[in-house]
Amino acid sequence: MADFVLTLPLKTEKWQEDILEKRLNIARQIYNACLGEVLSRYSAMQSQKEYGDAMNMEKGQERNAALSKLRKEFGITKFDRNRYVKPMGQKFRQNWAHRWCRK
Repeated sequence: MADFVLTLPLKTEKWQEDILEKRLNIARQIYNACLGEVLSRYSAMQSQKEYGDAMNMEKGQERNAALSKLRKEFGITKFDRNRYVKPMGQKFRQNWAHRWCRK
């Protein structure tokens, strides 16, 4: 099966390019902040004795439960990531409104 990618240039005006650039920059900053936070939490989790014990267990439900408990304890769940990102989204909220669609 072949994969094809069609790339077409956007026909934008200068002000639209400025908005897109600003939004992409904000998204990049939020992504990098979240990635850094998750990596630091993950590193802290890995340094725990309980993590090493769980990794030495045989694969199965008991190991999964132990790792899940650690993820919740260190705030690495999807819910925790969303809670971390929400204040950032609120800070940049005015930049996501569609200015050209306002009446």
